[in-house]
Amino acid sequence: MLSFLQRQRDLVVWKVSGAPDAVLRSVATPTGLTLPGLVRHLTNVERSWFRRVFAGETGLVFDWSDDDPDGDLKVPDGVSVAELLAEYVAESRRCDEVVRAAASLDDVSALRDLSLRWVLLHLVEETARHLGHIDVLREQADGFVGEEPGE
Repeated sequence: MLSFLQRQRDLVVWKVSGAPDAVLRSVATPTGLTLPGLVRHLTNVERSWFRRVFAGETGLVFDWSDDDPDGDLKVPDGVSVAELLAEYVAESRRCDEVVRAAASLDDVSALRDLSLRWVLLHLVEETARHLGHIDVLREQADGFVGEEPGE
């Protein structure tokens, strides 16, 4: 299951790489979804589900708040896409450690009555759904299309 998630993660990185920040920031949906915002959102989602909900880690920092639940989608201009991608990859690796430390996919999360299997499936779904948004936004930004590298 982790390999299915990793494939989606790799496609996110591939789809958001290889263009200048100005191009990647040039498009948004009417509700404000942007390529940088989606990468930062996926980073926060992994941290929340794997490290906070499943592992019960405390003291984690998120880019959303009660006052601004969509704060993770709003990326300041001074934060480069390369920085966002590096943090996404680093967070994914930290989350993989949590998954590998579990005894079983049936282990129950620390904060909810959900199995690791459920959390993994949810993250595959969440990442794939947002990869679709990324696909459309990247095509609008500079015409870049394709389902995977090498096409």
